[in-house]
Amino acid sequence: MTRSGHPHPSDPKSATLAGLARLRALFPLEERLRAAAPATQAAYAQVLNHWLRATPPTRTTIGEAALAILLDLDAVVPEEHGLGCYPFSAHDTGIAVTLPAGTVNAMCAIDALAIARLARAPTRIDAACAACGTAIACHVGENGGLDHDQADIARVVWLRAGDAATSCSRGLCRQIRFLCLACPVPHAGECYTLPQAAAIGNAFFGFQPALLAAHAGQRT
Repeated sequence: MTRSGHPHPSDPKSATLAGLARLRALFPLEERLRAAAPATQAAYAQVLNHWLRATPPTRTTIGEAALAILLDLDAVVPEEHGLGCYPFSAHDTGIAVTLPAGTVNAMCAIDALAIARLARAPTRIDAACAACGTAIACHVGENGGLDHDQADIARVVWLRAGDAATSCSRGLCRQIRFLCLACPVPHAGECYTLPQAAAIGNAFFGFQPALLAAHAGQRT
């Protein structure tokens, strides 16, 4: 996408791949977890499974040793109502995602669009335009895609500020928001269509289903 907010007509795929590469460079979550010990991965899977049941985990959900490691990796985040775990937040972020099991908050707009594929269930996202506050609602299919009538109801803006924060949830995530079609894209931001943002999110969190399967039934 261009900074004016209009799709780049010649190569939208390149813009999506560039966005994914930038996100992975700024927040190498998959790399960190693939390098973690099996016990740490199992604890991470346990936290994720709580979220997929729309039940926010707490600091006591997993053992203290595993919790300390996951906190150090910024793979989990202690928040107001529990233990956040990307793409899920235990804080009211203003981005609500409704699953069959209940409603949760997402860390950011890209994270919200990725939850359906992770949960293998359709979701509804309710948020507000980052600029004017207009209500935005969209539905994501269980495969992580959007129907044609959902693709152009809003956009995702990624501001340049905040990339250097210690925690992704307190820096980068706060800069990736939904934007209605009527509002201009801030000069310091990049803009993506909903399908582009969903593709970035689905690829970024694509390692999670395999990790969950590898540690199914394990407890820490």
